[in-house]
Amino acid sequence: MTHSAGPVQSIDRVLDLVELLADSPSGMLLSELAGESGLHISTVHRLLNSLIERGYARKDLSSNRYCLTLRLFEVGCKVSGAMDLLALARPWLDDLSDFSQEAVHLGKPDGADIVYLYKALPVQMLVRMASYVGGRNPLYCTGMGKAILAYLDSGEAEKIWKASHIRPITPRTIVSFRELTEQLSLIRQQGYAIDNEENETGVFCLAAPIFNWRGTPIAAVSISAPLARMTPDVIKRILPRLLQTTGEISCQFGFCRRPQSE
Repeated sequence: MTHSAGPVQSIDRVLDLVELLADSPSGMLLSELAGESGLHISTVHRLLNSLIERGYARKDLSSNRYCLTLRLFEVGCKVSGAMDLLALARPWLDDLSDFSQEAVHLGKPDGADIVYLYKALPVQMLVRMASYVGGRNPLYCTGMGKAILAYLDSGEAEKIWKASHIRPITPRTIVSFRELTEQLSLIRQQGYAIDNEENETGVFCLAAPIFNWRGTPIAAVSISAPLARMTPDVIKRILPRLLQTTGEISCQFGFCRRPQSE
């Protein structure tokens, strides 16, 4: 593990130990923590004592293993309870809509569907989208849905596929799991998904996922526009802002690595 220099070094080291212990439910020996963290054993012992004093860790006297307590869970629950996805995302979504001058959606998975939580529209919107807040569409044929499916394990994606009512909503709808799997692989490579008239004829969508601190996709954002307006030049201009938006929202939930387009 690497450590920054300066006054925050001790914080970095403590967080390294916390993350190591979080990955070891049965606990770790002092020597194991020192070896994994790359820290001197006396440093590890000192930092562990601080965690123990604050109630974040404990030592099992029978095994000499150190474990985290539920104190972190308690703190995490307070943070997650205060975090409202829509409240956090709304300013970013409105800004993205103003920048792109197109409809911007925030969606959250619910079973095999994506549910629309918010829809931001520019002041002047010439063509109205059929989507609406509270509406739902299948994950497999929407940009937001595919952006989420791409980052689930293959077994979970297949389970959702089997639970869906697969049908050609438009002539471009994907109705083959093999074809969907190929698209999901591409989405993971490029960091975003497209919906090219797969859910609504004449509508093109760019979409990217929002991740939580575990790297699990918890929602997605899309920019939707009439197909004729989504030219390569327009996509090149708005795609970086879409990825920036989902990256910033993800960072609020503890995931600060941003997917990049190719």
